Amino acid sequence: MSDNIRIILVDDHPLMLMGICSMLEGKPGIEVVGTAGSGAEAMELASRLNPDLMVLDIVMPGMDGIELARRMRAEMPDVALLALSSDASIATLEPLLNIGIDGFLSKSSNEATMLAAIRSVADGYEYFGTDIARLIERISFAKSAQESLFTPRELDVIRLSCKGLQYKEIAGALGIKYLTVVTIKNNIFRKLGINNTVELVLYAVKKQLITL
Repeated sequence: MSDNIRIILVDDHPLMLMGICSMLEGKPGIEVVGTAGSGAEAMELASRLNPDLMVLDIVMPGMDGIELARRMRAEMPDVALLALSSDASIATLEPLLNIGIDGFLSKSSNEATMLAAIRSVADGYEYFGTDIARLIERISFAKSAQESLFTPRELDVIRLSCKGLQYKEIAGALGIKYLTVVTIKNNIFRKLGINNTVELVLYAVKKQLITL
């Protein structure tokens, strides 16, 4: 990393970009090297400028901030990602956490909070405010509660079923009998009130028991 934290700002609202640029202008150790009004433009800028940090809006037309974060993690994993949004709901936060963003700020955050978050994530630490930390705790609790519906063996069968393995293949992979797999899978279907593996895959993806 250079002496300055080199930042790309991404937001589809020009006034928001101007406001953040103005806020960061002249701050020691911070340099805004580019701004983008869309996810596609942000990807192009990042590949060309190789920033240390990207501050990205979530709600944008076309490639939204979640998809931008996903692509950045896949293609430029060394760039720290700080999400900035007026929507701090679980529905917005959970996919970002699964992608592995480094921090999340509300758009109502003040200058001191913004600077603290930027410096923290640029140094390799996560930054989530108190309210966001409470949401993260709720998400974690919900996942634990969901997994507790199933025994470890049932979770094994769910995950192998979602990979496309058939009953005999699952039995071979787990070292158990074919009829045992049939019994386990029927128990899972009964617990969930479903009838087939397609429904099981949809459930597992929705509840993030697996990732595709």
